[in-house]
Amino acid sequence: MTINISVFKGSRNTASGNNGILKEVNGVNGIPISIAPGFPDLEDQFNQMGITHVRLHDCFGVGDIDNYFQPNRRNNQDQLIPNIPTTSRTKAKQFIADFANKRTIFPYAAAGMRANNVDLAFKDANYQMTDDYLKRIMSNNPSVNPGNIQRKVMFRIGRTLDGGYEIPQNFDIYATLISTLVNRYSLNYQATGLPRKIEYWEIWNEPDLTFFWNNNNPQIYYEFYSKIARMIKAVDPEAKVGGCGVANGYNPGGAYLDGLLNYCRSTNTPIDFLSWHYYGNLTSDPQNIIDIGNSIQSTLTRYGYGNIESLCTEWNSSPFGTVNTFTKVQSAKNAAYIASTLIYMQYCKTDKAYYYRGDGSSFGLFNDNPNPTNTSSKSFCTYSAQSFNLFTRIFETPFILTQNNSFNTGMTTLAAENAEGNKINILAANYKVDRNFSNGNIPPTETRLYKQYYLDSGRTINQITDQWSIDHWFGGVNPSSIITDNSVTQKNVVSQLPVNGRLTSRARNYNQSDSGLTLTINNIETKFRGYKITAYRIKEGGPLDKIEPQNVSDSVITNMTNGVLSIQDNSATPSTVTLYSIEFTNDQNGNTGGNTGGGSITYTVPIQAGIRTPLSMVLPTNYNFIANKQYRLTISRGLYYCPGSTTLNPQTNSCTTGGTAMYSYTNSIFTPFISGLLWGMISGSAYVYLPSGGNITCALTPV
Repeated sequence: MTINISVFKGSRNTASGNNGILKEVNGVNGIPISIAPGFPDLEDQFNQMGITHVRLHDCFGVGDIDNYFQPNRRNNQDQLIPNIPTTSRTKAKQFIADFANKRTIFPYAAAGMRANNVDLAFKDANYQMTDDYLKRIMSNNPSVNPGNIQRKVMFRIGRTLDGGYEIPQNFDIYATLISTLVNRYSLNYQATGLPRKIEYWEIWNEPDLTFFWNNNNPQIYYEFYSKIARMIKAVDPEAKVGGCGVANGYNPGGAYLDGLLNYCRSTNTPIDFLSWHYYGNLTSDPQNIIDIGNSIQSTLTRYGYGNIESLCTEWNSSPFGTVNTFTKVQSAKNAAYIASTLIYMQYCKTDKAYYYRGDGSSFGLFNDNPNPTNTSSKSFCTYSAQSFNLFTRIFETPFILTQNNSFNTGMTTLAAENAEGNKINILAANYKVDRNFSNGNIPPTETRLYKQYYLDSGRTINQITDQWSIDHWFGGVNPSSIITDNSVTQKNVVSQLPVNGRLTSRARNYNQSDSGLTLTINNIETKFRGYKITAYRIKEGGPLDKIEPQNVSDSVITNMTNGVLSIQDNSATPSTVTLYSIEFTNDQNGNTGGNTGGGSITYTVPIQAGIRTPLSMVLPTNYNFIANKQYRLTISRGLYYCPGSTTLNPQTNSCTTGGTAMYSYTNSIFTPFISGLLWGMISGSAYVYLPSGGNITCALTPV
């Protein structure tokens, strides 16, 4: 059975979003510019997805302060290595280490901190690569940015994954290094060549995991945070500072949530946002984001910070770096997980969010797989990327509407309208919770493994000598000229602090959502007498030749009567995402039909008293007919024919000889001889006549 969900037009839900307005939670980690050889540039794709917010994190040197990659360290680069051919992995580990270490902003940071020498820490400071990437991320190429997206960057202070887990050796020197970045990218961004300033500065990443911060005394992190936050504010008082991107976003009373806020309150340390992460490996349930958001809100309120921002700076269905996971997170099932999560974020304390990750690297939204509907061509994107595209389209209609969906089935919906009230977008994600989906050891069940991009380590770092490569990945700086000394003695990893509380999956009744969806839009104003609906769907096996998913308007059955529009979609089944875009019209003729894809519709038409109304004026005003295709057209009453071979002349309201019939109508089968929007433009013998006038009901179905 299909689930029935009612939407109430004009009733804005101020308890959702930002006081009823959609929140920009569709940011990503990962960047549109290739992070390393073997990975693509994705400016056009990012723009089509509508990515406005980017977190600068795990970019292999770009934006990193003091990386110290070691090629022989155990578990080094588990994210990238699984996609690399087995015979190339040893060489690849060396390449990753050389590549990321040489792109670090301060190649002598650790040496300077070891020697308590700030001048040594600044030796050969290498801003150019990060400068160049920031300019390209933020200054979009107009030819691939027709929407003029004004992209904004969050700067994560710290290192890329596996770039070293010991804490900085001198907090004062580290803060001084950061001050030059704030001066460069925030205070004096125009002199650096950036189109807009960097506003958000996140201090470290996941210090609650000891392979990022090898210390389990939270007080040490508090002191580090305070040094950096105060330095940033001293340089640019308008910059926004916060932390700390905790891995365990659900941890009531946790040291890096409650503890950090309590420290900031007690010491008057500035904090503008609290950041946290959520991966679905514990339950595979996207609705847990509401549990985390509510917990964060309670924590913020408890310490007097209820008005600062809550930022989810990493999230995905799984954190496990395996070939199985990399396919699963690009599948249609994960597209439904993504869309569900983006919707749920509108109903909890999540002010911004950054998916991990948006590029062509591991966990990313792009791969090297053939297009499933045309295997001779490569996919332009993945189903998960298409999910971001559909969510972005809702910003055309930013005001969230009230609905009766209690989120207790697999169907998650979000309805929103524009300020004029003549357009509604409804996003529907059908996701069935499955613990195995987040398990990296279990292969995907709904698709074969997708072919991924992987690091091209065919050259050593010193063999990158062509100018294009030097410009593209090193900002014009020859890597062979870069010497680094960020070596740090890596100590044994200490034990991590315990995590409080445990998330559980929500109970659901999938019987109500397994067979699709029926939407009812209520309270449609009388001035709107017609409508046009376009539907797009993501499903496994669907085309991936463009970001816009497949148009499936012809599979949707619609009817509008007495201010209520019903939409029946039996194909909105599990592991699908569908966007219904509805435009209302005040058509003077009152024709309420309209399905531009040529599907089945039922509609009403007002008929003037005593007038022979040609059949062509009873057709829907925005239905795309196909020449010589048969359609079953049934009319409730008042249907007549001109005798013999005569046709109806609308000018004289009479049956006359002559004229070229442009359709046939026999036994309720309507066959047009031309294609297109045919209302009022074709001649024939059938007409409707009501002596006293009134409405007729019409049903149109392709045969």
